[in-house]
Amino acid sequence: MVLGDWTPLVRDGIDVLRLLLVGGAVWYALAGDSGSAAVLAVMAAVTLAARAVNLPRVYDLSVTVGMTLQGFGEVWGLYDRFVRFDDLVHVTLPMLTAPVVYIALARLDVVPDPRQETHLRHYVGIAVVTAALGITIGALWEIYEWRSDAWLGTNLSEGNDDTNGDLVRDSLGAVAGAALLVVWARFGWGSVRRIPGVNTHEEVSA
Repeated sequence: MVLGDWTPLVRDGIDVLRLLLVGGAVWYALAGDSGSAAVLAVMAAVTLAARAVNLPRVYDLSVTVGMTLQGFGEVWGLYDRFVRFDDLVHVTLPMLTAPVVYIALARLDVVPDPRQETHLRHYVGIAVVTAALGITIGALWEIYEWRSDAWLGTNLSEGNDDTNGDLVRDSLGAVAGAALLVVWARFGWGSVRRIPGVNTHEEVSA
């Protein structure tokens, strides 16, 4: 019930969370709030893409939780209502998504799969690449905020201190995500989704 598939359409609780994003996008679209609908639709699309490539269940959940925090945080104004919500997101998003980007690259044979090697240098390489990916994602987001304020009239960036603080939190989250992926690799859990009792001995690549 917890780790197996429920049905082909709704496989598990992660799909239920995904459906909340889809349902939220539809709800706001029907209510005439196109901005909120668009935000949730983009977040839902990312999680559906993660579902399509059969990420390991933990990382599928990571992407979905990350997109849910980002999407509903924007729609419900949590960034403005809670001072520390922005800090929470800037730590958790790189922590949850940087390992997923590494796994996606592994699936494309760009970097080694977490199960291909087991020596120390391989773990160091996984950590360095994953942390760099997370930090890069955070930096690109800050660039987007800066240009969005100038070109679209938004108010995403709150000054140099805010930007630097966000980058520090992004970096901490990315390092934490890198450490978690090294633990994942140490136990040899691979880069594809598993169903206990069905494909526990499957190949590690899709």
